[in-house]
Amino acid sequence: MTADAATYPGLFYPDVSGDAGSVDLTGIHALCAKCTEGTYYIAPHYPAHVANAKAAGAFCFAYHFLTTENPQAQAAYCHQHLDPGMPLMVDVETQTQTGSKPSLQQALDFVTHFRSLGGVVHLCYLPQWYWSSVLGSPDLAALKKLGLVLVSSDYAGYGTHAGWAAYGGMAPTIWQYTSSASVHGINVDFNAFLGSGATDVPTLLAELKAVVTTGKLPSQKTWQELVTKGDKSLAEVAKACGMNPAELLRATAVRYGRFDGVTHDFLDGVFAGTVAAGSNVPAGARFWVLR
Repeated sequence: MTADAATYPGLFYPDVSGDAGSVDLTGIHALCAKCTEGTYYIAPHYPAHVANAKAAGAFCFAYHFLTTENPQAQAAYCHQHLDPGMPLMVDVETQTQTGSKPSLQQALDFVTHFRSLGGVVHLCYLPQWYWSSVLGSPDLAALKKLGLVLVSSDYAGYGTHAGWAAYGGMAPTIWQYTSSASVHGINVDFNAFLGSGATDVPTLLAELKAVVTTGKLPSQKTWQELVTKGDKSLAEVAKACGMNPAELLRATAVRYGRFDGVTHDFLDGVFAGTVAAGSNVPAGARFWVLR
């Protein structure tokens, strides 16, 4: 386990690659395990990871490492080797040994065909570095249209909150924040999920299951970034999202680690008495809301 699980709110869980041996998952609440890559590789320890997760009572889902091969063929290959009903995450990044760099369209085609076969996939691991340096910083509206949620990757340190930054018009729902967390002596990737901002594990775990299997939280609302237009007060912004102002500010602070400059100055003015609490929040303030 990492110290982050005790220091910060949220649900923290590992994902394991194809060459990771059997991992003791005692005390772990969720696991993402590699199943396949391209049309040529089946993770040898995948069955053991699934069995270990079951033994630990952990929620388990799989991932497929996408390559530049035919995406429909990859979807069929993955579906053939995946446990029936096992939800999936598609992993979009560079394959360092072959140099394979799948496109955004190939990821979309994989998802569409995998679902046509009866598979469940709502998570897309697409690191910010890959989105910008390889894909050329495209708009990710097509991911949203398919009901996919974004999984980011940034190893700058969890305390930096860097992995929660939005890109391509999407804010990450899950952040892979380290590649070297120790689980009972074995180093693995670790991820963070904040969900609704709940602090108890059962609620967060139920929310993670819902996101992985449906793309949404149980309430059918999704956490997303809201940028103000200068036409609503803080109370009105919160009410429109079914929240109260305190909940909205807490969720924003947890998500980003600090308030942006516009929000900070507005709140400073309210607390100092120079700005009326009922005034409209200036345009450009960034909040993390459930709607």
